[in-house]
Amino acid sequence: LTFLFTTNADGSKKLPPLIIGKYQKPRPFKNRTGTQLGFNYHNNAKAWMTSAIYQEWLLDWDRKL
Repeated sequence: LTFLFTTNADGSKKLPPLIIGKYQKPRPFKNRTGTQLGFNYHNNAKAWMTSAIYQEWLLDWDRKL
């Protein structure tokens, strides 16, 4: 698993964590999405942060600003 936590310097503003795993639908999720569980979830074969995942996360964050 790979985790990405984002906050400002004093911790008053936080984004939902980004978790990258190996499986598209992990069993512990029980047919729920990462968003329903309170975080952003992506998957790839090695559970690594790829440029595509990072770019998608960054663009989503930019839209929220």
